[in-house]
Amino acid sequence: MTYAPHRSAPAAHRAPARRASPREDGVDVHPLRTRLWIAGGVAVSAALIAFGVWAVVTTPATVVVTVADPGDIPAADFGFEVTGLRCGVESIGPEGMAEKAAGQFCLVDLEVTNNGGEPKLFDSGAQRVQDTNGVAYAVADQAAVFLNEGSPSLLAEVEPGETVTGVLPFDVPSDVRLREATLTGAMSTPGVRVMLPDPR
Repeated sequence: MTYAPHRSAPAAHRAPARRASPREDGVDVHPLRTRLWIAGGVAVSAALIAFGVWAVVTTPATVVVTVADPGDIPAADFGFEVTGLRCGVESIGPEGMAEKAAGQFCLVDLEVTNNGGEPKLFDSGAQRVQDTNGVAYAVADQAAVFLNEGSPSLLAEVEPGETVTGVLPFDVPSDVRLREATLTGAMSTPGVRVMLPDPR
């Protein structure tokens, strides 16, 4: 038996090369890709819309502050008179419990009159003094308690028509010179500005 090697068919008789068809197993590839792109775009758009809604919901509401017309501000129920100013005090209070100043205590001697028709509490913590540079200082609360233990006191209710006297202490730097005080009956009232006398 003679073995004859297999020969390739002539080029002219070869089957033509198979070209890729836009349809594979009955599936049209190009429209499928188009649908995938559209679906992706819709998903991204939905995510952006959801983020926008979340940002609007979680953003705090804008607070609109309306400034009252000066004519609408009620008159203060308290009248004030500054009768003196003393500075250079190093400490206030009984021995062993005295509060020491970080700089110096300046003491404002004050008369307060209740001009209203009912008892009112004078808020000593709402009072402020300003130095010649416009820097404001608050009352030293504990020192104010030591200085106003008498009765009637700035720390108690003031009866209608009653005038009480007291002292407001302010802890200020040693080289500061005070110029004026802003005195108010309560935090909700604008208060009045009073020029301070030269310290004694």
